[in-house]
Amino acid sequence: MKYFDLISTNKDVLVYLQQADENFKALGYTEQGLTHAKQTASLVEKILSELNFSQQDIDIGKSAGFLHDIGCCISYKDHAQTGAVLVNKILSKIFVPHTEIFKIVNIIGSHEDIDSVPISDIAAVVMVADKTDVRRERVIKTDFKLFDKHDRVHFAVVKNNLKVFPTERKIVLELQIDDSICSVLEYFELFMSRIEFCKKAVSKLGLSFEFYINEVRYL
Repeated sequence: MKYFDLISTNKDVLVYLQQADENFKALGYTEQGLTHAKQTASLVEKILSELNFSQQDIDIGKSAGFLHDIGCCISYKDHAQTGAVLVNKILSKIFVPHTEIFKIVNIIGSHEDIDSVPISDIAAVVMVADKTDVRRERVIKTDFKLFDKHDRVHFAVVKNNLKVFPTERKIVLELQIDDSICSVLEYFELFMSRIEFCKKAVSKLGLSFEFYINEVRYL
């Protein structure tokens, strides 16, 4: 049975993700709620499908991707662990089997573990999908004068294209940025840790990771 449809329409889940949005608006951070949840789930499905994972694995990955930041409804600090606890309670109520719950909860609870090897191939894909979701729509502020460096980095992204090459055993992230908003150097200063995160996660899959900005390869 597929659980993603049940999870992504569950009223409690949607309320928590909406609260995450409200929290980040109040803090002036980039969007971390429902839209990011949908985008992450979509990227997870794309990567797992192109790597020929089973439908069951894809369902687990999409579910974990959709739920991974739900803990932000309480606080960004320790949100992975908080989210894992919340998700365990929510999924138990909608009668998802515990064998599936544990897979999803483990992915959520470990998705920020940058210093550790991902616990599974699906977890690695969720990490990549999360960290490569860089786009101007995630900027909540409307006044450019109030943008901080994180806002500029996201807002500068004109196009984001994540490609999977199963035969060549690689995943490629191509960004087109407006360097009048954010220089390439500034992008690297803020997001090099994300790129290293993706590189480590992709290696778990036995793949390599390539990274381009404005058609120039940097990794």
